[in-house]
Amino acid sequence: MLKKQARFQDVRRFMMVFFGAIFIIVGYLVTYEMGLPLIEQAKASKNWPTTAGLVLKSKVISHRKNNSSSSTYTAKVSYHYEVKGAQFESETVWFGGDISTSNKSMARETVKKFPVDQKVTVYYNPEDPEIAVLEPGVFKTTYFYYLFGWVFLGVGILMTGSPLFRSLFHRRKTE
Repeated sequence: MLKKQARFQDVRRFMMVFFGAIFIIVGYLVTYEMGLPLIEQAKASKNWPTTAGLVLKSKVISHRKNNSSSSTYTAKVSYHYEVKGAQFESETVWFGGDISTSNKSMARETVKKFPVDQKVTVYYNPEDPEIAVLEPGVFKTTYFYYLFGWVFLGVGILMTGSPLFRSLFHRRKTE
């Protein structure tokens, strides 16, 4: 019976460390490969050059999961602009603005602010003009991926650290 219990504990410890490592990897990727570059790009966009643009599409899109009665909403705005004779099209209103929320009014306000055929000022990345934004700078939603990644990192650290510290503590206690 004790052997069975010890084996179960070993399997449980392995699973905690294994899934904890997955959480750490996902958290790292979301935080440092998505979130941090988005924040840095948003900060840099305040100093980007501008050009004239034209809104092509502007609508609120709702998303509903099959088994859910609630919906999330996103503002879908696309615009056209030109840089040094090259034509571009983008859908980035602000960095982090592609997050779907249950707050329909936020999506409506964005669509209302950028109606179809409206002339807009487009801030574009001088090193890569395909990257552009209508509202430069950092907003609350810009931090979403960064913070979400840190939640995964924290859970992963707790999941992997807990069994490891327990086994170290248990070994010292038995010595």
